[in-house]
Amino acid sequence: MAAVSDTTLPRTALVTGAGGAIGGAIAAELHRAEWQVIGIDRQFPGASQDCLAQAVTADLSDQAAFRDTLQQLLQHTDIDCLVNCAGISTVERFVDQDSAVWQRLLDVNFLAPLTACQVLVPPMIARERGSVIQITSDSSRTGAAGEAVYAGSKAALVAFSKSLAQEVGRFQVRVNCVSPGVVLTPMSAPNKDLLEKFSKRVPLRRLGAPDDIAGAVRFLASDEASYITGQVLSVGGGLTMVD
Repeated sequence: MAAVSDTTLPRTALVTGAGGAIGGAIAAELHRAEWQVIGIDRQFPGASQDCLAQAVTADLSDQAAFRDTLQQLLQHTDIDCLVNCAGISTVERFVDQDSAVWQRLLDVNFLAPLTACQVLVPPMIARERGSVIQITSDSSRTGAAGEAVYAGSKAALVAFSKSLAQEVGRFQVRVNCVSPGVVLTPMSAPNKDLLEKFSKRVPLRRLGAPDDIAGAVRFLASDEASYITGQVLSVGGGLTMVD
């Protein structure tokens, strides 16, 4: 009897930060695209779990515990696509910022994606297929006053992703970044004055929505993007097109 092709099996995507606005939108979009979605986050609002095959509660700043959680998932699930979306930010002048804040930003925005990649990419290499999509930020290219360490953590993630893409491409594992501009979410909403200033500068004359980011992720995860790797796709309404 002929073996059943792996392509007939459900594809599984793991989305960190799936309890948030952007991560939840990504999970929902992948679910609509017939992916089986596993979400990982510190907490999940009730409605956000509807599209998840599994909701896993974890603190991504605890690298050892996060690694253990991922390894446990691999015992019964093949992860075909990893979306590192979890991220945190704080707006304040760098010179006034405590170093504990720096560490927290780096733990979640940079070190957690590295941990996820180190655990989940080797099985992708062994199967010679897989996709990693990092949610970065246009601030990684332009900088962002008041978010110096946040922007630095996202720039580091971009450089890491391009380097990883070079290492694993020969195994048909792709690594790309989706780089949001200013997106209206509960995390950004308190900065009302800043958001109004940005909306006037965006060529498309509106702020981004979580669904804008989700659509880009769905494309990069799909077979239509099978010849795309090592790229950074800005989803920012054209604000940074000249930088």
